[in-house]
Amino acid sequence: MKKTFVILISLTIFISCVENKKQPVAEIEDSNLENEYVEFDPIKYVSNPEKTDTLCISEINRAKDEIKTNGIAFTQEVGFLYGHNRYEKELEALCKQNGLNYEIDLIGCVVFEGQTQGCYGAYMDKVLADKYGLDFKQQMHKKADSLFLQNVIKNNLAVYYGDCDERPKLPSEKNRNSDYIPNVKVENLEIEEDKSEYGGWPFFDVGFTVERDSTINSFYINYFFEGLESNKKYKNELFELAKNHLKKNYPTWVPGIVNGTQVRTDNNVRIHLIKE
Repeated sequence: MKKTFVILISLTIFISCVENKKQPVAEIEDSNLENEYVEFDPIKYVSNPEKTDTLCISEINRAKDEIKTNGIAFTQEVGFLYGHNRYEKELEALCKQNGLNYEIDLIGCVVFEGQTQGCYGAYMDKVLADKYGLDFKQQMHKKADSLFLQNVIKNNLAVYYGDCDERPKLPSEKNRNSDYIPNVKVENLEIEEDKSEYGGWPFFDVGFTVERDSTINSFYINYFFEGLESNKKYKNELFELAKNHLKKNYPTWVPGIVNGTQVRTDNNVRIHLIKE
């Protein structure tokens, strides 16, 4: 549920970012921006923020009120396309064991000059560092990730391929950076190509499990693009073709890797079906 919430937040931020790109922005020299980013220490800054930085000051005050009311929070910064951790469930449990509240600190992509986002989380980090040491959060993340792997192995869970350090690959591949598998040629079904600008031949995103012994099973449809409406009626037959194509031509996969260990993986490939 929480992972779904993070995804929804990311989508909201994405829409906001796209809309924001339509607005003119002041040009800043790359070198100055890079130097400012490298030198900025959020924990140090929240100890003495600029008096005109009302956004940061308000977030610091909110953090102080939260500590008085509910205690210290262990925050996870979430922004556009970053912030999701595969071990979030384990991290939340660790926080609870340490008497900490686990919270998401949402960072937007709209930046106002002279105003600093993330001060709520930075102030919480400062309090944690003062109480437990500077590397406390880093060690918590590391322990949670270790527990994640233990839970995966113990319970024989399948890890989403995007959460692996190395996604599954074919034995002949050094690494895999794409979902694509060579096309399937269709002979007995009268499918047609959508020749519009954003059309094409039908394709499936096929999900399946890669076992630790490199076998594959549990095929399912992640997504089906029919192209033309007339192709939709062939969905089931086309999926069988795609599935059999995988079973026959790509039956063996190297499992995904998490922290140096091969794990059962929920994998995905994209297969186009074409008629010549």
